Amino acid sequence: MPNELLSVMQKKQAIERGLSHYLQGTVLERVLNYWEQEYGDKPSFVLNRFMNDICNTDELRVQRKEMLRQVLCEMSAVEKQVLLDTKPKVQTEVPISADFADAFFDLINGVVATVATADLNDFNAEVKNHVQAMGIAIEKSANLNDAAFAESLPLTSYAQVITASYECYCEFYGPSKADQVYARVKMDIKNKYPEVDLHQLL
Repeated sequence: MPNELLSVMQKKQAIERGLSHYLQGTVLERVLNYWEQEYGDKPSFVLNRFMNDICNTDELRVQRKEMLRQVLCEMSAVEKQVLLDTKPKVQTEVPISADFADAFFDLINGVVATVATADLNDFNAEVKNHVQAMGIAIEKSANLNDAAFAESLPLTSYAQVITASYECYCEFYGPSKADQVYARVKMDIKNKYPEVDLHQLL
């Protein structure tokens, strides 16, 4: 896994565990095959779009947010285990760039800058709730674009925080605008920090 923390199979297993509370048997198998074909090679933050695709009944649409949260928790658990198992390898083979924290801070800032002023407080609160639900300790009094917020996070949680912010952005403005904003901000970060491996952030 030179670029992605989790392999396609590990992601698929995490999604299976997360969705098994809501889908069973051949329905679950079809959903997993669909994810592998359409989303297996894409970053984790597109999970929200995948969930929109599969929640095609009134019952599932009502449960979509909880289903997504369950899947993200399972992903987080697998990521933590992989980091523990491969820690020496990560340190020697994939060193984290000195600009890694700055790139994360600028990425979050770039996203927050596109949030409507009237929505800022609600967006900040919603993202922080999502992050805390993943078991990540945060600086509660700081906004997402405050240096204190980024400094309170472990480096290994950056990708999860970005995923949570993307999920919330989709809820506020829809997946289409979220994809456009995150793609543009990602390109800006790639140009500003060429030494940073964006696969460690997304």
